[in-house]
Amino acid sequence: MFTLTFNPLNGAFSVRPVCKATDRPLIRELFCKEFYGDLPQPFFDDGLWEIYDSMETTSKDVYGAYLVYHRDRLLFLLEIHSPVQMDLTETFLSLQGTVGIYCFYASPVESLNLPALRTCIGSLLDQPGIDRILTTLGNPADAPRTTLLERTGFRLLHNSPDTASVYCCTTDSFPLLSGGVGSLAATGV
Repeated sequence: MFTLTFNPLNGAFSVRPVCKATDRPLIRELFCKEFYGDLPQPFFDDGLWEIYDSMETTSKDVYGAYLVYHRDRLLFLLEIHSPVQMDLTETFLSLQGTVGIYCFYASPVESLNLPALRTCIGSLLDQPGIDRILTTLGNPADAPRTTLLERTGFRLLHNSPDTASVYCCTTDSFPLLSGGVGSLAATGV
């Protein structure tokens, strides 16, 4: 199970696994915002729960779906996947120590998303055997999300008009690990 091991804000952030019995309305709302913005659209989540049923969170690994909070306020849903579940080509999946993530934000312009995502990424990179984190953006022109990823230490690996843009974060590109303790203030956290 994924837990926060790196926390620059002294306990202000927390994660908890998604509870399929109680979190359905919350997850549905996050997905509606992700795919439809503020436009009211019906969202049929049968396929979504099939995916979550196959992502059981266990104590032996970090894979699963987690809600990330600042105190009691939900910031985003973080999905941590085996890279094989990321719909990427073999080129991106060949390196050992790779995991994939997707984030679904309650508000993509929330200022606390950056320190919360850094906390989550630092905790993932602190896990034994995890050296590389991949994620994708369907719309690389989405400035808030692109900026958030880049300020967290993700670097663009592949950009194609026909497919999603692939971003990668490693211990070398992650600002809080690569720059040492003094980099915390320099990165704006």
